[in-house]
Amino acid sequence: MKHRKGCLVQRNGRFYCRVKIDGRVIVRALHNPDGTTPETHQEARKAQAIATREFALLDRKQALESAIRKLADVDAQLDAIQNPKVKLSDCWQAYQRSGERPDSGPYTLANYKRHTRDFVTWAQKRYPRIVYLCDVPKAMASDYSRHLTDTFSNTTHNKNISFLRLLFKTLVEGQHNPFERIRLKPKDTTPHQALTQAQLQSILAKAEGELNTFLLVGIYTSLRRKDACLLKWDSIDMEKGLITVMPSKTATRSHKVVSIPIHPVLKGRLSTLFRSSEYVMPRMAFWYDHNPAHISRRIRDLFESAGIKTRLEIDNKKGTRRNNKSLFSFHSLRFTMGQQLIDAGYTLDAIAQVLGHTNTAMSRHYSTVSDTVKEKAILSLPSITATATA
Repeated sequence: MKHRKGCLVQRNGRFYCRVKIDGRVIVRALHNPDGTTPETHQEARKAQAIATREFALLDRKQALESAIRKLADVDAQLDAIQNPKVKLSDCWQAYQRSGERPDSGPYTLANYKRHTRDFVTWAQKRYPRIVYLCDVPKAMASDYSRHLTDTFSNTTHNKNISFLRLLFKTLVEGQHNPFERIRLKPKDTTPHQALTQAQLQSILAKAEGELNTFLLVGIYTSLRRKDACLLKWDSIDMEKGLITVMPSKTATRSHKVVSIPIHPVLKGRLSTLFRSSEYVMPRMAFWYDHNPAHISRRIRDLFESAGIKTRLEIDNKKGTRRNNKSLFSFHSLRFTMGQQLIDAGYTLDAIAQVLGHTNTAMSRHYSTVSDTVKEKAILSLPSITATATA
């Protein structure tokens, strides 16, 4: 085989071996076994035989290396098919498509989507070199946990960490779950507080447009934030003076429908609104679907502008102060109604019906009697004095 034995070439008194392997021409100067240059054709032929054997060995070595590389490529392709690497930027779409994720309702999925977006946005700014979900290290998970702790309440921290555990468990093969060992924070123990009449008047005076309507709905219906934001016109009967809704918090369990009489102040506000959408407050509905935190920030800023401190400052381990525990929020309007009903002397059964509780145990959570009511109760007791004994 000419292309394996090669051709003997003599130029300028020196001998060369010319070989063609896989279409590539290789020319090499010939040497005797002792390293000297061949001087006769007989010596050149012997040197040529040695050189061609080396070419053959080199050819087989290259062929073997090529075969190994091809097998490695095939293994990588099979691994990519069986265990595809998910990019951070695509992890929400991958989670939605996954057949291994648990079934979740639309509200839960909306929260999961928000948790994913917040994590990905933070990761792309803080760790731009991390592209794939499987490359997220434990140190990065710890860093994100600190970010959540310094920015949000313990409840929000725990919700984010719990979902990220689920995300990695669903999308990343093997035991790689950097959030698995992140400790959840203790539950917030500071309850929301009821607002005074003066505080309510102060925040309403500063609220305009849909924000004013939003607050009035909260004050006079005790609807939770989601139900208030997504309140529809077909739930309102102005003639009968009723708002009929199924609270989202209990919709999947009890399917209980709540009918709320419309207070004259709220009715007057609703009668001035233009029905441009199925929602009473279209912009609030939009923000709730796309970024509920925006609504919370607007309410917090409104309360702060009215001189109402919305957060309790606490010390963290570093000795610095941060705002973590919520004192006042939109949910405080619900506490306010519960407190007002307690002060007015209504029973827990009646309050449970108004607030949409399934039992009175939750209503008891609102039953903090004010000092005025306590004083009134004490003074209402009959006067009993000791009588003289003979």
